[in-house]
Amino acid sequence: MDDKLQHQSIQYDLHRLVVLMIFIGASIAATGVYLSVWFEYQNIGIDVLNHRADFLGDYTKTPYAFIYNMSLMVAGLCTLLSMTGLYLLRLSSFSRYLSLSGSVVGLSIVLMGMFPINYLEVHRLISTCYLIGTVVMFFLCISDKFSHNSVCSWPVFFLSVLGFIAASGLVLQLNWHTLDYTPCINHTIKQHYCWVAITMWTLTNIIMLWCLAFAWSIRNIAIKNYLELSQRYLAGEY
Repeated sequence: MDDKLQHQSIQYDLHRLVVLMIFIGASIAATGVYLSVWFEYQNIGIDVLNHRADFLGDYTKTPYAFIYNMSLMVAGLCTLLSMTGLYLLRLSSFSRYLSLSGSVVGLSIVLMGMFPINYLEVHRLISTCYLIGTVVMFFLCISDKFSHNSVCSWPVFFLSVLGFIAASGLVLQLNWHTLDYTPCINHTIKQHYCWVAITMWTLTNIIMLWCLAFAWSIRNIAIKNYLELSQRYLAGEY
């Protein structure tokens, strides 16, 4: 009985680690990104949304790039910790694969903060890994919803569908020869809307909402498991 209770206690601690790290990471990322957007808005107005999100980390363009890059590094580390906890929980086979793809996304976020767009070639490679990681992560979450022990609630599922569409849109717009996107502004034509930037901002917001919804889903699983354990203990099964 003691071994079983100790195991359940460790599981509950891992649940809390996953929930807290995802929530803290998403909060830090949102704070850093939106602060950077606000500061840039003071200079160029609403046109900030026609600029790619990763340009906010360009040290040669904005004096507040360190806010954006630091928030990415901290948020990425939180994501790595949360995915480690999710892997150790072993809730299902899909959750293990989801944790591995999430770890790739988390590591990519850390590296994008360390190597912003100033380090162009390295940044291109890292951001491509991030993009592929998000596509795989969303696909696994969509597939996991139809498994027996799903860790993805319906809000997470719907956000995964939207995220998969947005990430796939970026994949289709990516130039695989240069691992970069076609600039929205060229020598003769300025487009009214930059669809790459709009898609990128859409994906960024979806990912932050997905993280919060996923943390809530894991929290509900933890509460459910704890209540089941309590009922079995009171019934004398342990």
